Amino acid sequence: MILLLTLLITLQHVTNHVTNALPSGHGKPLGEHNDLKTPAVEEDYTKITSQYFYEKYIRTRTPVILRGLAKSFPAFDLWSDEYITEHFGDLEVRLEAKTEKETFTPLGEVGLGRASFSEFFRRYKTDNMYCVSEVPEPMYKDLILPGIMNCGTLKDSLVEMNMWINSGGAKSIIHKDAHNQLNCLLAGSKDWIFINNTYNEWIYQAEEIDGDQGGFSLVNPDSVNYKTFPLFSQIPWEYATVHAGDCLYLPPRYYHRVKSTDRNFAVSFLFGTKSEFDMPDCEQPTAAVPLDTVPVQWKYPGSGMMSMGNSDPAHVREWFIEIFMEMTEGDASESVPMEDYIEFLIDDEGVIPYMKELFHQLLVEEKVLGDSENVDRNLFDLLPEEIWRQLTVAQSYDPSNDPNSEFYHIPKGDVVNVLKDATYYGPVNRDQFVEAYRKIDGSLRVGGELFDMFSLDGETVSWYDVRDKDGILDVFGQEHDRGDEEMWIRNEEVKRLAKEDLRQSMADTKTEL
Repeated sequence: MILLLTLLITLQHVTNHVTNALPSGHGKPLGEHNDLKTPAVEEDYTKITSQYFYEKYIRTRTPVILRGLAKSFPAFDLWSDEYITEHFGDLEVRLEAKTEKETFTPLGEVGLGRASFSEFFRRYKTDNMYCVSEVPEPMYKDLILPGIMNCGTLKDSLVEMNMWINSGGAKSIIHKDAHNQLNCLLAGSKDWIFINNTYNEWIYQAEEIDGDQGGFSLVNPDSVNYKTFPLFSQIPWEYATVHAGDCLYLPPRYYHRVKSTDRNFAVSFLFGTKSEFDMPDCEQPTAAVPLDTVPVQWKYPGSGMMSMGNSDPAHVREWFIEIFMEMTEGDASESVPMEDYIEFLIDDEGVIPYMKELFHQLLVEEKVLGDSENVDRNLFDLLPEEIWRQLTVAQSYDPSNDPNSEFYHIPKGDVVNVLKDATYYGPVNRDQFVEAYRKIDGSLRVGGELFDMFSLDGETVSWYDVRDKDGILDVFGQEHDRGDEEMWIRNEEVKRLAKEDLRQSMADTKTEL
C-alpha cells in the first residue's frame, strides 16, 4: 500500500511538471489561494493586564483580536454620520478611492483628495470615495486610551491616530505598516488576512522609499498569479473577521490585506515601532483614560497638512548618527566639515534629494552650528526636537497629506490650456472660470483662489490676465524627487527575478526527471 501511494504521488508530481501545472490556487483571490490558514488568536480584554498584553503579543509581535473593546469608547455610540456632520462637519479629511493604489483620486471641494466631513458624508454612499485620514484632534474627546495600553512607556508611545470610513466594498492591497497599531472598528465588519514578515523573501515586496519600514507586495490579492510569483504559494497565513466593537492588535511590518462589505468606521492607535517597552508595575489592571489627556506625537488639527505615515523623529536622528559614524569609521570623537557630511548624507540611498538643502538651511541659516563649520557627534544630541521634526516631515513627505495635492497632480500645461479655451474669446465671470478649471479635476477652492489672483476688477478674468500672470501657474506640476523612477526599475527587477525563479525551478525538475 505504501509503495502504491508513493508511486501515485510520484506520478502526479511528474504529470504536474510535464504539463506545467500550477498550484490549484492560481488565479484565485487571496484567502482561496492555498489551504495554509489558521484563525487569529483571541483574548478577553477584561481579563488581561498591560503587562500580559505587552509580554504575550507586543513583544512577540503576534496579532490578537480583542472582542468588544471598542464598545467602551464614547464614539462607538456617538459617531453617526449625522452626529459628526453636526459637531465636526467643517473639519477636513483625506480621500482615497475604495481600492488601494487605484490611480483615481476623489475630488473634494477643499481640494483633490480632500473634503470636509459634511461633503464626505453627502457623497460617500454613491461616489468612489473612501476616508483614509488622520483623526482630527477635536474628535479625541470621544475616544479613550484602553486600559491595556495605559501603563509604562507604552502609554507615552502614541505616534498618530488614523481613521477609515467607507460605505462598503473597500479593499486594500497586501501591505505592511511601520508602527504597532491597535485597530478598532466602530461600525461594520472587516475581513483580515495576515502574513508574518518572516516570509518577506516569498512575498515579492515592492521597493519603496521607506525601505523595510512600510511597503506592499506586487502580488495582486484579487487574482494570485503563481506563474509570476511562484514562491507565494508556500506562505501560511492567518485570518479574522472583526466586527463593530472589536479591536485588533497588528504588529509593525506584518503583512495584511483588509476587505469591508458594509458601512465601515474604524480608528487606529499607531504606537512605537519597538518591541521593547519599559513596563514597571503593570501587572495590575489599569483604567482607560480620555485620549485628549494622552500625548500623541503627530496631531492633526482638522485642516492643513497631515502627517499620516510620518516617521518617528527619534528614528531619523538615529539614522543621521549612523551615517555620521559610518563616515568617521566609528570614531565618535571626530568632527567633519559640514559640507562633507551633507554630501555623504545625500549619497545614502534612503535620503531623498531635497534633504540636502533642508539640512543645510536648518544648520546654517538657523545658526545651529554657531561659528563652527564642522559637524561632530554631540551635535545630534544638541539639536532641538523641532529640527528633527522638520527633517522627519521632509523625509516622510507625501503629497496626499497636502491640502494642495492637486498642484502636484495637475500639469501646468493642462491648466493653461483649459483657461485659454475659457477666456480667449472674451472675459469670464467667477462661476465660468471655476467651471473651466474643474474640467481638469481642479477643486472649487483652488479655482476660486486662482480667479482672485488673476482678476483685476474682482468681477472677470480675460485671456490677457492669464497670459500676463503666467507665473501664478508655476505651482502646478510640482515634483518631489523621491526616486520614483528608480523604484519602478527595482520593482520590475523583482518581477524579473520571480519569473527566473520559476524558469529555474522548471529546469531543475526536468533534470531530475
